[in-house]
Amino acid sequence: MDTFFFFAEIVGTIAFALSGTLKAIQKRLDIFGVCTLAICTALGGGVIRDLLLGRTPPKMFYNEGFLLTALFVAVFTFFIIRLFQSQLDFGLWGDRVFNVCDALGLGIFAVIGTQAGAEAGYGEKLFLCLFMGLMTGVGGGVLRDIMCAEIPAVLRKHVYAVAALLGSGIYYTLLCCSFPIPFATLCAVLSTVSLRMLARHYQWNLPQALK
Repeated sequence: MDTFFFFAEIVGTIAFALSGTLKAIQKRLDIFGVCTLAICTALGGGVIRDLLLGRTPPKMFYNEGFLLTALFVAVFTFFIIRLFQSQLDFGLWGDRVFNVCDALGLGIFAVIGTQAGAEAGYGEKLFLCLFMGLMTGVGGGVLRDIMCAEIPAVLRKHVYAVAALLGSGIYYTLLCCSFPIPFATLCAVLSTVSLRMLARHYQWNLPQALK
């Protein structure tokens, strides 16, 4: 299972790094800003998770593979868009790719955070495992939005946190029912991505006090 979660985390890192890169390019940051935002988006949730679980230093500081993956995604995407910007309608496809990558990263890291809570010896603590899934899933996106001077999407937009909690809850439930981990992961990620994309398409939002 270590290999399975390693590859899952790589995919999640690529997805979140790409979402951070696209947001940074949209905000017209320079290449250093693009790389910084990509790394914070991809690895920020994991840092928060590790600190909450008492794992110091966080994994990103001694497992450089994930950091280098995020950095490669940022640099590669930066130069592709820079070289082909005249042929690309960045405003159109950039927003679509951002939403898909953000939803995929959210689902994968919600599962990884939930699994981290269980592996730390808290498998019977429902709230702790769900909270680990939530913070791992939304943490990077919160840092990304704050660094871009925006209200974090988790607080206002398209049931963002609810989607992470849904994925975390499904994964935890299936795990408790002794379903295979790959099956539980697939169900949780698909549920999170589906809810996020449907909420985006139909403009679903939680109720606000003022209309």
